[in-house]
Amino acid sequence: MIERNIRACVNDILWKYGKMAFISGPRQAGKTTLAKAILKEAGQGVYFNWDIISDQKKLIKDPYFFEKENRDPRKKFPVVFDEIHKYSKWKNYLKGAYDGYGGEFPFIVTGSGRLDLFKKGGDSLLGRYFSVPLLPLTLGELLGRAPDWEAFKKQLPDLPKTADARGLYESLFKLSGFPEPFAKGSEVFYRMWFQERKSLLIREDIKNAYAIREISNVEVLSNLLPDKIGGPLSVNSLKEDVGASFDTVKDWLLILAQFYYLFSIRPFSKSIARAIKKEAKIYLYDWVEVQEESFRFENLIALHLYKAASLWRGLGQADVELFYLRDKEKREVDFMLAEKGRPLALIECKLNDAEISGNLPAFQNRTGAPFAIQLVGKKGVSKRTKRSGFTQWVVSAERFLEILP
Repeated sequence: MIERNIRACVNDILWKYGKMAFISGPRQAGKTTLAKAILKEAGQGVYFNWDIISDQKKLIKDPYFFEKENRDPRKKFPVVFDEIHKYSKWKNYLKGAYDGYGGEFPFIVTGSGRLDLFKKGGDSLLGRYFSVPLLPLTLGELLGRAPDWEAFKKQLPDLPKTADARGLYESLFKLSGFPEPFAKGSEVFYRMWFQERKSLLIREDIKNAYAIREISNVEVLSNLLPDKIGGPLSVNSLKEDVGASFDTVKDWLLILAQFYYLFSIRPFSKSIARAIKKEAKIYLYDWVEVQEESFRFENLIALHLYKAASLWRGLGQADVELFYLRDKEKREVDFMLAEKGRPLALIECKLNDAEISGNLPAFQNRTGAPFAIQLVGKKGVSKRTKRSGFTQWVVSAERFLEILP
């Protein structure tokens, strides 16, 4: 099993802080595997899955069935609730379970929909849980990199090379960051796996959650999105192709984000002269679905940065956000990391171009970001320049990605 870098955080939530651990992420990202590994490490516990009919009947007949399980009272007895948010009364149920038994039974709650968005209405679970995302594998995670914001900042000036990560990077590029196809190492397996996963995501998870009658149109929309990577997304252009209203397409995009099919990155404008508000750029959690290699490369980088920022922020390490930059003249930098609203690093993606983009130093001067990094898909690229307190890199992608969690 591939060791996941949020495991220590989940253990802290359960054992140190005494809260329920909410683990959410894309279908087949490894949530169940991680939860069962924690059960195994504890030496006892129970796994419950709402999608299993016999488990549903067990809970309805005896809501606190876990209390009657055989266990060693000297040890903690974790209880995993998988996909429990599909139960109509799940919020009240978890509240009662935690209030009544939280001191004795640590609870792990997992789901492939965003659990925070399912918490609308009803009794609040506020104060009873901490949430942490489990996203697809990234290069740093495969190399054992734990989320550590301060360590990342210290490594930015020199980008220390700690491993020969080229082979792992190339496998991620071809096979995605989802554990099963990555571990199989087969592009044929990936293609078979992908078709099944996407069909289940749209025609089972999303359809069952929202009872969308035009589910085939949602599928059409999802098939159009891989060609929209890399630029601000226009809902107006999509509505014509899908044959639905502006508001309907907008709602479907939100649902696809809720179920971890896509994520969005907003423009940064506060510190850029003459900048205007633009639409968000969207990217897919499965970058291999993007056929054009330069955009797949950008999507892979986007997921690495988005995951890192989500972990640093979600684990309380720093107030970090990910943006893109674009001005009225349509000059653009693909990504920017900011801490407390202050630009730290600009990142540009160029699959084959090892000559630094003019937009990087231009936006670096305007934002004051101390680091500008151009990531290249080629192997063996490493150029650094320093001037007036600014550092600029042109470097092979894996050299930078290995310092992200």
